[in-house]
Amino acid sequence: MAPELNAWAEMAARAFGLYEGINEAIKMARDKDGPVAHYASEVRQQMILMALIRSFRLDDRGSKVSLQSAYQFLRVPDSLQLTARLYAESEPKSTLCGAMPICQSGITKFLETYRSVDFAGFQKIQSFRNSGIAHVSWPDAEKAKVTFSDVEKLVLGCCEMAGQLTLITSARNDWPIEHLEETRSTSYKFWLAAITAQSNGTLDLA
Repeated sequence: MAPELNAWAEMAARAFGLYEGINEAIKMARDKDGPVAHYASEVRQQMILMALIRSFRLDDRGSKVSLQSAYQFLRVPDSLQLTARLYAESEPKSTLCGAMPICQSGITKFLETYRSVDFAGFQKIQSFRNSGIAHVSWPDAEKAKVTFSDVEKLVLGCCEMAGQLTLITSARNDWPIEHLEETRSTSYKFWLAAITAQSNGTLDLA
């Protein structure tokens, strides 16, 4: 379960990183009305939707592989023993005694993050699943009163939970948030350069 959840969280993180990088590039650009800036704005909207869709996949309680399933597992009394055994048996191998505090900390952080996510608030997009969430537009999200801040909190929460779950089940440090930060930086530099080049006349779109 953990590898798949981490992969989906990474995809959500990259999409949100692209959104944030483009958003910042448009803010910093002197010419916000040129064609490249308009293209960037269109891509930005698609990326925030992609981040929402991928995060929603992580939180779908109808799926056997979801953060909600992981949450239910980690509430089981012997989950600490089970995860610590997985951690200890992973390369490089460690003792069960040494794995216990690491897994306890990871479980605590996962549960705290899960409980901090406003899942009740996301019931307002429940209808998206029924109509086909992959076809939802941002105006649809706005009608459901989903905000950019809502999506950000959801994505960051998913990144944290997926990273903690990967750590306690495989002893691997694989944090989706790092992909968000890397993608945001790359996206910002690329789009700012493209918008600037077009406004300076050094980028020919003909």
